[in-house]
Amino acid sequence: MGYKNICLECRTSYSKGNDYENQTESNCPQCGKKMILVNHKFKPPKKSEIKSWEMAKLLVENGFKFQAVYEQIEKNVFLKVNYPKSLSDAKEFIKKYNP
Repeated sequence: MGYKNICLECRTSYSKGNDYENQTESNCPQCGKKMILVNHKFKPPKKSEIKSWEMAKLLVENGFKFQAVYEQIEKNVFLKVNYPKSLSDAKEFIKKYNP
């Protein structure tokens, strides 16, 4: 567990520990491109699960780094929203919750 740097090109992730204040993005050791720091809640798919990585890329490119997302259901009542499981659901998720 811990924050992760992910490379969307190589489909890899590296754990960076739990202290967000001391986290930095770095370059991928495989391809050299800048990695993206995401929340510790991100569960990296297997490298072979290309569709899942495409979904993660779409979400990250639209500002969702697997942080908690809440939907207001009443004046002072918020409900935590689950991240999508498919690429088509991710597109709807982005439309609805775009930061």
